[in-house]
Amino acid sequence: MLREVTKAVLATLRDTLRSRAALVAENTLLRQQVILLHRAAPHPRLKARDRFTIGAITKLFPSLVAAVPIVRPDTVIRWHRSLWKLIWRRRCRRPVGRPPIDADTRALIRRMWTENPLWGEDVIAAELAKLGHHVSPRTVAKYRPARLPRGRGQKWSTFIRNHLGQTWAADWFTIVTVRFEILYAFVILDLGRREILRVGVTSTPSAQYAAQSFVEAVCDRDDQAPRFLIHDRDSIYGTWFRRRVKGFGTRCLATPPRAPQANSYCERVIRTLRRECLDNVIIVDERHAERVLREYIRYYHGRPHRGLHTQAPLGARWLPPVRPTPASAVRGVSVLGGLHHEYTVAA
Repeated sequence: MLREVTKAVLATLRDTLRSRAALVAENTLLRQQVILLHRAAPHPRLKARDRFTIGAITKLFPSLVAAVPIVRPDTVIRWHRSLWKLIWRRRCRRPVGRPPIDADTRALIRRMWTENPLWGEDVIAAELAKLGHHVSPRTVAKYRPARLPRGRGQKWSTFIRNHLGQTWAADWFTIVTVRFEILYAFVILDLGRREILRVGVTSTPSAQYAAQSFVEAVCDRDDQAPRFLIHDRDSIYGTWFRRRVKGFGTRCLATPPRAPQANSYCERVIRTLRRECLDNVIIVDERHAERVLREYIRYYHGRPHRGLHTQAPLGARWLPPVRPTPASAVRGVSVLGGLHHEYTVAA
């Protein structure tokens, strides 16, 4: 089609250089041939490009409508209107409905849908408005992840994490002395901040000793007893121990048989006590074991903890300085004879 239009334009430019007599003669000859064709085929078939060319020329020169004998003037006008509708449709083409939001906002909506199982489109739209994204709740519902289940609730990890602050764990582990005697250490751990509340060492473990250690740990926390206490199914946690613990309003949760992973937090702390402290020291007696563990626990509460996103168990009590401390002002304090170090700012 473009080639034929180009040829027509070039022929028009060429005709401007010809004489008027030659043009009149050519038009007369063409008119006569059109008359002959009109006699032979009263209804010739026209292609789309023919209609486009005739409609465009007659639009530019309305007086030439009468010079088209093969169709009626009404037909030429109808072609022109159809051409104008096509041009206007292409010029006004745009997506139907509201304009789409940007990809960053869509990603934020999907993130809020995924991270908040109890939120709906109204709450998410209000939360987005607080961040400067004014989005309709219907738009928020449109970009809800397809694989997100309906009526979903909280995960088990979320449920457990919300109750860690009210849960303690307890367990026993053994220590071998320099004389190859076996000592028994009883540890109580606060699962909320991974804080070691109590570590006692004895050569004769009993339910009375475990219960008294629990009572002393509660008294050290200003009588703030936990709601749950996790322990294994050792016979030492018998009726007498449970009755003593229940007096503080604490419920004992026994782990399944042969399932140390059910008390994984306490087992991990015992492993840390062994690897970073007891495996590097030869214990002499009970008093020596308690002194070594007490010194290490004081260091343990101030060092970074991977389970707390590299924050210390008691890190909320200390605030970092406004500006970084120069290296010359940092003082290292040895722990356990240089086995570990604590770094503070020199006075």
